[in-house]
Amino acid sequence: MEDESIFRTARFLIREYDEADRDGFLAYQTDPEFARHHTAAEAGREAADALFDRFLAWRREQPRRNHQFAIADVSASTPTIGSCGVRQEGCAAGEAIIGIELAPAYWRRQAGTEVLSALIPWAFERLQLDALLADTAPGNRAAARLAETMGFVRTRRTDRQWWRLARPTAIDKNQIDEPAFQRSDRLDR
Repeated sequence: MEDESIFRTARFLIREYDEADRDGFLAYQTDPEFARHHTAAEAGREAADALFDRFLAWRREQPRRNHQFAIADVSASTPTIGSCGVRQEGCAAGEAIIGIELAPAYWRRQAGTEVLSALIPWAFERLQLDALLADTAPGNRAAARLAETMGFVRTRRTDRQWWRLARPTAIDKNQIDEPAFQRSDRLDR
């Protein structure tokens, strides 16, 4: 397995998928606990195999519009404990769908927050996006809480819950008068 790291957090390495990740991916994808938030068409080994093949194919896209990465626990021998990605295909210009999924053993351990805290800035900076969208299954309250924790706002509900996060805007200190800037600087301390 080549090291094609995208970024690293305190506990996780986010890297490109390769064929050596297939078994770990299939293991969590076919876990009944994991599958409970997926439709029948999304569940099972055949669907997981097809999805994994799609992730590998996205690496060869030119220009690349879809980025799906393996999540590895740096302290464990398990090579793949989840997946995260940013997909621009089918989205309006300047937007992309962001997503994360984790093996059930990593639920309720702040892993999603840790990975998304690094993936969101990567997506905005690297892909120059204006907004990120996310969808969650209506019954997946943990995913909805994660979206809210990361600053996403619920926008609509269909067969999925849809969320949106606008690109953060930086304040240009040159456009603020000096007294106002000095007052706001004191408030931040």
